[in-house]
Amino acid sequence: MNVGDYLLTLDLFDYTSLTDLERSITKYVNKNVESIIRVLLDYLEDDNGFTPECFLPYNNLKINNDTWNEMVYDLYDIVRSDVIREYVKPKYEFLLYVILQWWADCTDDSEDLLTNKLDSNLVTKIKSTYTSEDGENYVLKAITNFKEYYYIFFTDQDFLPGSLERMLIIFLKNQDLFKELFPDTDLQEYWDLMPKDLQEQFEELNYEQYESIKKDLFEYTLLQNLFLCSERLQANHMYKESLEDEMNDFIRDLLTCSGYNLRDQTRQGTSNGGKQAGEVDILVRKENIPYSIIEALRLSSIDKAYISEHIDKIYKYDTLGNRCNFIISYVKTSNFLKFWKNYLLFIESYNYPFEQDEFTVPLDHQYPELKWAVTNLKRNDIITKLYHIVIHIPS
Repeated sequence: MNVGDYLLTLDLFDYTSLTDLERSITKYVNKNVESIIRVLLDYLEDDNGFTPECFLPYNNLKINNDTWNEMVYDLYDIVRSDVIREYVKPKYEFLLYVILQWWADCTDDSEDLLTNKLDSNLVTKIKSTYTSEDGENYVLKAITNFKEYYYIFFTDQDFLPGSLERMLIIFLKNQDLFKELFPDTDLQEYWDLMPKDLQEQFEELNYEQYESIKKDLFEYTLLQNLFLCSERLQANHMYKESLEDEMNDFIRDLLTCSGYNLRDQTRQGTSNGGKQAGEVDILVRKENIPYSIIEALRLSSIDKAYISEHIDKIYKYDTLGNRCNFIISYVKTSNFLKFWKNYLLFIESYNYPFEQDEFTVPLDHQYPELKWAVTNLKRNDIITKLYHIVIHIPS
């Protein structure tokens, strides 16, 4: 969806379980903001010299007037929509805040600040639903008092210059403290609003960090692409009765189309018997050097010998010590959750060829029909990873 497909939420309700009354209240408040922004657009559209600089407190940001104009139209589309949006980028929050300030400054009569009056039936429902024992009705007060709009539209006001500067200073000095104080804040979202000098420092620090973690990006991207390949395979009913090699071909073709340098059924290393060259399912290369082995197998139950054969096969072939390897299980079973639990018990206690440093089942990208876990192995004091991806193949 684009930015015009949403309706602004209010810091009054839980939008994961919205009632019809709460939706009506949300529409009413957005309707008031719509009227305010429409007046502002009329000023901007008239050829009278009125520009964003006339309503911005001080345009020290590197956003030109044309961009500000476009953002006002975007914000106007947001509040006119019937679809509720739970998140708005900080630059739009800042824009809404200064528009509310502008409206308060140019409106002489406080009675005119809210141009839309509440329907009497809606008032009755609000009173019967939200009035407390002492007669207070915080919802009715909030939506009929213009000053409350500064609070019900924003869970915080970190987008304001003073607050943002303080956050940036903390981040630049002590990132651990920043994560502790602002665990859910992504400063990259505030880039357009940053003062120029702090913006430069932020970019320099991010660049240094990017260079230090760039080696992890290939691994992360490969993992995400294997999730995508797994999802496509799982959703394609043509493969529900396919052979293991046919499924491997499907995964390989998708990875190849994504630009990976692959070799499949590559003769490398020693076989399980240690006597002759064997075959791996897929070998991923990075800069012409082996980076990761992907082994896959079909299962209908916890076949310990077959799983062990594939795990051991990876490390027979991985003579260099790849940064990460993958074992993908195509599972056809009537009780996938039971299979997954038993699989976890087996691979966590498995006797790997190298010391197990850590075993985790991350919360990210766990789906009812696709699960994953990762085993960290210490190999000559260097941590390498074995990712386990388990796909439920429908019957």
